[in-house]
Amino acid sequence: MARTIAILACETKRTFDSSECPPYHARAMANPLLDHASPGDLADFGQALDTEGKIQDFKRLLEIIEADLAEVPAQLVPAQWRTAPVRIKLEFSWADSSKEIPALTGQIKASVAALCQRCLEPCEIDVETELNVALLRESSQLKTAESGFSDFEVWELEEDAVRPLDIVEEALIMALPLSPLHMSRDLCGPLADNVVQKKTGTVRPFADLKSQMSK
Repeated sequence: MARTIAILACETKRTFDSSECPPYHARAMANPLLDHASPGDLADFGQALDTEGKIQDFKRLLEIIEADLAEVPAQLVPAQWRTAPVRIKLEFSWADSSKEIPALTGQIKASVAALCQRCLEPCEIDVETELNVALLRESSQLKTAESGFSDFEVWELEEDAVRPLDIVEEALIMALPLSPLHMSRDLCGPLADNVVQKKTGTVRPFADLKSQMSK
């Protein structure tokens, strides 16, 4: 009781002399992109995200871009490409009225540094993809979704919990073009006319990744 009275007295006096009260440390807000959670729980809550990340937040994507730019002289590589923005809008919900199939819809936009396949110099490409997926794990759910929810792409889960950042990263990787190019040929470097001869036998990470994922 004495402890309670002391706390109340402290709160009352805070306005007049805050130095007599112990400091208050607010709990840091969690980043929902990084939290692991059940798709069902996210759907029940109606979790919505409208945020901005950076290319460097996505480890696998970062490695792919680094491999692509490894062929470029260091002085030509854009200095700030790792901190390029990634705009993210996501919303979890239920695809069905019986609440058996969690769904995720949203949009992802990013500016990605790449190696132009026409002139072999760095270029910046805009990557944009939309999500409209059913998040499922059990094979029985997969069959139901494929037959009755044609509006959704089935996203098969390896675990019971998901981390939104991983889904965003996977979607970005799948959206990378097989052959990145400058928006206009006028922006290409002097090697553009000889690209066919120069590119023979050269490794292209974006294309190689697409090939591996389609097997």
